[in-house]
Amino acid sequence: MSNEKVHSNQYVVGLKETLKALKDHQAASLVIAKDVQIHLLTDVLLLAQEQHVPIAFSESRLELGNQFGIQVKAMIAAYLKDGL
Repeated sequence: MSNEKVHSNQYVVGLKETLKALKDHQAASLVIAKDVQIHLLTDVLLLAQEQHVPIAFSESRLELGNQFGIQVKAMIAAYLKDGL
């Protein structure tokens, strides 16, 4: 797993960046890889539930990384709300 920070005006990739987006109420929706150990996402899932943020799933961490144009595996990504 990489600690690479990937973000744009439309999305962020990675656990720390996604958690930050949720804490700042900037996340519009999440995409989570199905091959992630779910206990790693406890804080993210709690915030997403509280904020009613929709969650979609990607088949794997590799597929999720590719989906967001990076060459490494990613466990989670967040699409950001418009205007942020």
